[in-house]
Amino acid sequence: MLLTDFEYLSNSEDAFKRKIALQIKTLRRQNQVTQEKFYSETNINIARLESGKVDIRLDTLRKVCYYFDVSLSGFFHGIY
Repeated sequence: MLLTDFEYLSNSEDAFKRKIALQIKTLRRQNQVTQEKFYSETNINIARLESGKVDIRLDTLRKVCYYFDVSLSGFFHGIY
C-alpha cells in the first residue's frame, strides 16, 4: 500500500515527535531528575513533552537543553 504525501508526512511527523519525546525522557532519567523537580525548577510540564503528543516550541526545547547542559545540535545528534 502506497501512502499519499500527506499520510507520509503525518506518519513521519508523529515518529519525529516520539523521537524528541524519548530524547527528553532519556536526558531527564540520565540526570536523575524527577518530573516534579524539573517542573518546580523550570515551570515546564515535562510530562506533556515526554508524551510525544504535543508540539514543542523551539524556545521550550532550548530551555530543556539549557537545563540539561546539552546543545541543540547535541540533542538532535542523539536522535539521528
